[in-house]
Amino acid sequence: MTSSRCRTVVAAALCSVMLGGCGVIPLPHFGSGNSADKQSDSMTPDQAMAQVVGTGRQLRKVARLEDVSGGGHFQSCDDVGSPPYRGYLEMSSVLPPGVTADAYARQVADAMIAAGWSEGAPPGKTLYGTVIHQGGVMVVMGGVARAPSRLAITIYGECRDMTNHRDDGGTVGRDLTDQLNDDS
Repeated sequence: MTSSRCRTVVAAALCSVMLGGCGVIPLPHFGSGNSADKQSDSMTPDQAMAQVVGTGRQLRKVARLEDVSGGGHFQSCDDVGSPPYRGYLEMSSVLPPGVTADAYARQVADAMIAAGWSEGAPPGKTLYGTVIHQGGVMVVMGGVARAPSRLAITIYGECRDMTNHRDDGGTVGRDLTDQLNDDS
């Protein structure tokens, strides 16, 4: 394994451990609660993953992030592994020389706010770190103690994928670095 790839794997694992328990995001409302509303508001698995990968690309471009790597999976929006699911992405980028993770997270957040994102978590949700959101998509940024040269970024998509991913392998993480760095 190359030094760069090893660093990426270590940073992603650390992000998972560091940020995994930092917030609980309540299930958003689906209109009136009947299944017709849930169906009309749902996303396909491809749309759910594209939502978080697209957000990661936007972060990379708008904030000019360098040496971006990351991975993701589908995450159940409840504590028993049932639908709905959301796209979930952990990514990282190298910090500019002489800049702390907290200061860089603030710079990235400010760039995204200038591009139309909002400061903090949506109403009713609590997360820790530097947090921005747009609609139901949230981004949490901060440092990684064991990878001090990297900024950790976690992206939570909307809870609108009604596919049950419990047994389809969708909850197993996969490398999305190529998609995050693809400009097509």
